[in-house]
Amino acid sequence: MNRSLILSISLAALAFIWILSGSLSNNSEETNLQDSALTSSDHSSPSFKVKVEQIEAKLMLDRIDLQGDIEPAREIEIRAETDGTITSLENKKGTRITQNQKILTLAMNDRQARLARAKSELKVRKADLKSGLSLKAKKLLSENQHLQNVSNVVAATAEVKAIEIEIEHTSVTAAFNGVLNELHVELGDYVSSGTPLATLVDDQYITISADVPQQHIAKLKIGQKVSATLLNGTQFEGDIFYISSSADTNTRTFRIEAKAANTMGIQRFGQSARVSIYIGEQFAHKLSPSLLGLNSEGSLQIKGIDQDSRVITQTVEIIRSEKDGIWLAGLPKQFNLITVGQGFVSKGDEVNAISDETPSNANEHEASL
Repeated sequence: MNRSLILSISLAALAFIWILSGSLSNNSEETNLQDSALTSSDHSSPSFKVKVEQIEAKLMLDRIDLQGDIEPAREIEIRAETDGTITSLENKKGTRITQNQKILTLAMNDRQARLARAKSELKVRKADLKSGLSLKAKKLLSENQHLQNVSNVVAATAEVKAIEIEIEHTSVTAAFNGVLNELHVELGDYVSSGTPLATLVDDQYITISADVPQQHIAKLKIGQKVSATLLNGTQFEGDIFYISSSADTNTRTFRIEAKAANTMGIQRFGQSARVSIYIGEQFAHKLSPSLLGLNSEGSLQIKGIDQDSRVITQTVEIIRSEKDGIWLAGLPKQFNLITVGQGFVSKGDEVNAISDETPSNANEHEASL
């Protein structure tokens, strides 16, 4: 029994020593592998590749794009200035007429007879004044009587003038060149003073109108250039002549108006248009929207690299969006932009930058192959 016990203890001790020696060997190997990996990592080059393009800012014409309208420069409603029956309509609605061209005529009635009587009365009053002056010179006429004669002449003259003006108002004419857009009366209608007769539209010039958001109103001033593009592509250019002093309480926008020559001869007003207001020049970069990202604060940013091939980020602001790209402000004049792989790198990462300079005839070469 003693020999068996001693033998068992000896075998157990040998087994423990063997297991312990294997564990120490494994730990030593793992330590060596870790050290080797760290050494390899420290001395190896960056493994992630990105494409980089050097971009340069361009001078762009800064503008504000809005939705607006095209309106006639002038539109007036012609009203009757005397009473009477319409005896003739000289033009149909939609007709182009010139300044002082007759539109319609009112009945003369007894106006000519009243004018003849007023003129005869004026002659009598003038004769009384003339004879009174002779008597006054001989001191046979009082000063009050002389003043009465003068007053009678003035009143008679005013009566003649009033009837002459009333006769002129029986013939309604155009105040300026334009289009007779509407006729509100028919032949034989009786109208009184103030009755609407017709609408005249001045189509030689147009008014470009739009509502400008309050964040842009400080950039505008009288005389700035404005362009308007209709849905069919027709374009007009004009100058701002009016900026509203108070904002619309509902939209917080300010109305602006610009005058432009109707060089294209459009005859349909009230059309909607894309209105662009030019507010100066500035340097900016035009890039694809796919290159934009968001930082932790939710601001737009662009990724690039510095001279040490490390990733940098730059906060940007969209100036204007177009069909083929967006104009951005906030980048330096020259910038090394990451064009491919920007989604897989972060600020401070060291990368292997490859120049993204595809030859302009690459597509043609591929097509020929």
